[in-house]
Amino acid sequence: MKKIFFILILLPFLANSQEISLDSCISAAKTNWPAFKKQLSIAKQAELINTTLNKNYLPKLNLSGQATYQSEVSSFPEIPSPAFSNIFPELPQDNYNVEANLNQTIWDGGIIKSSKDIQLAANNIDLKKLDVEIYGLIGKINQLYVNFLFLKQNEKILNISEKELDENIKSLKSAIENGVLLSSDIDNLKSEKLKLEKELLNIASSKLQLISSLNIFTGLALDTSIQFIEPKLIAKTNPIRPEINLLDAQINLSQSNIAKYKTSRMPKLMAFGKVGYGRPGFDMFNTDMHSYYLVGAKFSWDVWDWNMLKNQKQQIEIQQSIIEDNKDVLTKQISIEQNQYQQDIGKYTKQIEIDAEIEKLKENVYNSAKSKFENGTITSTEYLKIFNELKRARLSTKIDKLRLIQAKINYEYSRGEEQK
Repeated sequence: MKKIFFILILLPFLANSQEISLDSCISAAKTNWPAFKKQLSIAKQAELINTTLNKNYLPKLNLSGQATYQSEVSSFPEIPSPAFSNIFPELPQDNYNVEANLNQTIWDGGIIKSSKDIQLAANNIDLKKLDVEIYGLIGKINQLYVNFLFLKQNEKILNISEKELDENIKSLKSAIENGVLLSSDIDNLKSEKLKLEKELLNIASSKLQLISSLNIFTGLALDTSIQFIEPKLIAKTNPIRPEINLLDAQINLSQSNIAKYKTSRMPKLMAFGKVGYGRPGFDMFNTDMHSYYLVGAKFSWDVWDWNMLKNQKQQIEIQQSIIEDNKDVLTKQISIEQNQYQQDIGKYTKQIEIDAEIEKLKENVYNSAKSKFENGTITSTEYLKIFNELKRARLSTKIDKLRLIQAKINYEYSRGEEQK
């Protein structure tokens, strides 16, 4: 339902502006991907766990009944004296009873609470695993989105270059007619234009593949005509990596298991009662159908278990120590990763400044070469060499700008998601 609601909001936006942002793609992917539905199911499961285990505090009622026939019963020797002839009744061979048993936990040493903590901790691990899966999905969307921007910029530069070649070809026709240039020169330019067209075809194919992948992830109906907006990144205030949360959840489960072993050694107190109707009751000499009851309290305490619980607790503590070591390793790896992205941000920031100067100088060289070529003082091969150098300079400027954006996206992604 949320997916439909999101798409209904997003589609008018796409129809009116033909634009889409990275955040919109990520939001759509989160709603569309099966992990979103699994999140809802696991959250519902946590509610059921909580509700079910809380009912262990309520009294438990059991109803039972039976009818039996015995081949023999206890009998008493006959006493010759008439005065004692009716002292001992004759016990029946058929017996019937219906009983209701009631048990109420008064003190369980905290075992119900620890069992609930364990199940909820295990349920939370499932949620954190899904968060890691969704986080990986965000990384894929980031990569696809930025790759599409790279292709668009490359396509834009190639289109500009193709347009310039078209204009040159048109302007050179008169020079050929006047004998200033040879027809082979214009053929050389046409050949270069065909190379550009071939590159543009490859880019168009790659764009379709990227759009197809994005549509599968997001559930949207994007096409290559939609304008992808360059991401505007906002620094997160309190991010954390989902993998860290998952390890913390595993540590929490270990701690809950340790707590359970502590509570299992505590004494337990219970009240109980029984109400029945039938024969015999508690009085075996009463052969009539009658009601009877019993109430009481009992306790149990495992005083000695040959250190079994202690050993099990030590095993869990070792597992917890391993998880904490894994967390420490992951934290260091994330720190190295973030440091690399920060260096990339600094590198591309400086490169963009240099790119602008190079592009400006290449444009001056190109304009001079274009004039010389039109006047027949340089060959088409020399002209195309300078033309391609300008094309590469323009592309390098745009690509470095996108690499800077990509480095910033990667850095923010490496920091994690905002804590909920």
